[in-house]
Amino acid sequence: MTTRRFALLLFALVVIVAAVFGLKRGRDDADTVAPAPGGEAPESAAPAREEAAAAHILIAHAECDPPLPGVTRSRAEARERAAQIAALVHGKSGPFEELARRYSDDPNVERNSGYLGIFRRDQLPLALEVPLFDLEVGHFNPLVETKRGYHLLMRLPVRRVVARHILITWAGARGASAGARRTRAQAEMIAAEVSAMFRTGEVDFCDLASRFSDDAESRFQCGLIGLVEPAMLPRPLEAELFALAPGDVSEVVETEFGFHLIKRDDG
Repeated sequence: MTTRRFALLLFALVVIVAAVFGLKRGRDDADTVAPAPGGEAPESAAPAREEAAAAHILIAHAECDPPLPGVTRSRAEARERAAQIAALVHGKSGPFEELARRYSDDPNVERNSGYLGIFRRDQLPLALEVPLFDLEVGHFNPLVETKRGYHLLMRLPVRRVVARHILITWAGARGASAGARRTRAQAEMIAAEVSAMFRTGEVDFCDLASRFSDDAESRFQCGLIGLVEPAMLPRPLEAELFALAPGDVSEVVETEFGFHLIKRDDG
């Protein structure tokens, strides 16, 4: 699988999120939620108050513009439901991502777990910008109303990291080339061997990528995926990546694309 195909699949997740909100830059209570483009430095290079990462749980109703298919609750019912879910979040009844997947009407919630992106000022309608930038990181506003419905709006830390990977794919994995012949068990065994070779310290990550990675373009670029934000990678890979310290390499991680060793490289 080429870097281009892999990147398109990953960045499609973010593009879909942006598309839900209309991709226009109005400042009224419009449909705009356009994520800030990736920065040139890992994490956030901007002052803390100049950028904000946002997540939400959306509760829609029949009067929303545009309406969501299958949503018939009234505006009053949506407001009441939003308040009930806010109580669950406040009571820490589960991780925010899990509650979003369970309750949000965002059509993309299974992909983004409620994560919207990183925004600078003037990139959001005022109805979302003002409450978002008024929040401290880790806090939420339980009842923000827009034309889309009621949002439980959470401010998250701004996170961007440079990611590299070694991909060992198998016949039948998503994105695998038509010529792929190895079985899943064979791919898993190779990935384990590559991981063991790296742990010895005798072979560096770039060399292993060039020799073993099935990502045909990135293999000669030290496995470079690029600058990654939350919700851009498959969930198991993202969880490993953001748990790593800079410079660390994960154990073998399986996704629909195959088996990965992923490296967090903030330098």
